[in-house]
Amino acid sequence: MISRILCRGFLIVTGVLALTLTGWGQCSDANVKGKYGFAISGLDKNGNPASFLVYMKADGKGTFKGTGTDSDDGVVETVSVTGTYAINSDCTGSGTIKAKGGKSKNYSLIVVSGGKGLQFLVTDSGNVLSGAGQAQGKETCTLAGITGSFGVEASGVFIGTGAVALDALLAFDGKGGITGTVSGSIAGEIFTGQSVSGTYTVASNCTGTTSFSLLGQTLNASFVTINAGKSLLVLETDANTVVSGFGQQ
Repeated sequence: MISRILCRGFLIVTGVLALTLTGWGQCSDANVKGKYGFAISGLDKNGNPASFLVYMKADGKGTFKGTGTDSDDGVVETVSVTGTYAINSDCTGSGTIKAKGGKSKNYSLIVVSGGKGLQFLVTDSGNVLSGAGQAQGKETCTLAGITGSFGVEASGVFIGTGAVALDALLAFDGKGGITGTVSGSIAGEIFTGQSVSGTYTVASNCTGTTSFSLLGQTLNASFVTINAGKSLLVLETDANTVVSGFGQQ
């Protein structure tokens, strides 16, 4: 009796795995189409900390364009980007991305959730950079479209100071105002429950900016909304910082 149950269970599990693998084997360039936000972080080829935040619009035929903000060893810039991708039937792939005025970077990727999610690895020698992206989905790209409370976690480094980790609860009022509390660690110095207030902007492509004061300093960041406006990818844009994170309602 037990052996019969185990056998039946094995057949069920095998069937589920077969269906799952079959689903993963049905990818093409067409799976990557529409608007995405993605973030990549790690070390550049010189061993310096680096983070990249990108909004892109993919055509489903192997090319994309958008805007990107990067902080490489604390030098921050925002530029237009273009790129290519080629998706294999097993949902792996590769491509290139090029910032205006810069050199192309090569990457490998994995397509997940039928194209709703992407995982990246920069494949140029010397780099140690990886990240993930998600489709924006159906969003309202206005101040009123980004409203409610978000839990935000971010980490990285303040150049010349040390490692940083931040945990925040921020309320977006739908009119361009932010209030909330932030706790964190800066080079091992802990602070908790610091009240903050500030502002935010939203562009027509659902990218945006935030600005608020913390511990006597003004912190500025860029963000891209994903998951139908319920989540944010965040990158601090102040000089001498390499800090990125994720927020969700």
